[in-house]
Amino acid sequence: MALNEIYKDGDSLPINFGTSDPGIVSGEFVSLSASVYGVAETTATERPDGDWYATIRFKGVFAGTTSDAVTVGAPIYLASAATNGTALTTTSSSNRLVGYAVAPKGSGAGAVWVRVNN
Repeated sequence: MALNEIYKDGDSLPINFGTSDPGIVSGEFVSLSASVYGVAETTATERPDGDWYATIRFKGVFAGTTSDAVTVGAPIYLASAATNGTALTTTSSSNRLVGYAVAPKGSGAGAVWVRVNN
């Protein structure tokens, strides 16, 4: 075992969001940066140190919603340039990537299955 190992399993990690409530709710897709994304396992809560934390899952398939038609393998983004939420889109312009579709979906409001894997 490496002496510098922090977590043996890094598929779910507690993330510190600082001193402001990030408004993250369990089940929401979360984009931490342009290349790090996942799904909130827990709703963000303030801890005794004054910082807000949520556990983020970085691996798996999760359902979100979109009115876009989706093909398997299509990149899926948070809608409206958000950093967290369940409203998704196939439009990349100023939106943050959260994963890739694993099942096709026709146009009209409905569920899209998204694979996240960082």
